[in-house]
Amino acid sequence: MFSSADKLAAPPITDPTVEAARLLFVHVICQAVDDHAAPGWRNEVDAFFSGPIFASYCALLGWNQDWARRRIQHFVRAAGSSSRAQNQWTQYEV
Repeated sequence: MFSSADKLAAPPITDPTVEAARLLFVHVICQAVDDHAAPGWRNEVDAFFSGPIFASYCALLGWNQDWARRRIQHFVRAAGSSSRAQNQWTQYEV
């Protein structure tokens, strides 16, 4: 019949699905940093970074929201290239 609950294995800590989701979140954040340079997207990007979805991304990534927002302000001010922003963000992945 059914196996007991104690025989069920916990998901692996290095679950590729979780890692793929983390990479996707980081990519979305980096793209938003790049999109902030386009005047047509600026209001939406600001709303994203100050809103609940970004807060959820931070929680899922294990990032402190205040720290992440300060880092994003730095990237926006620096107006770095997409690859530069991507490289700097990925060094802070959990």
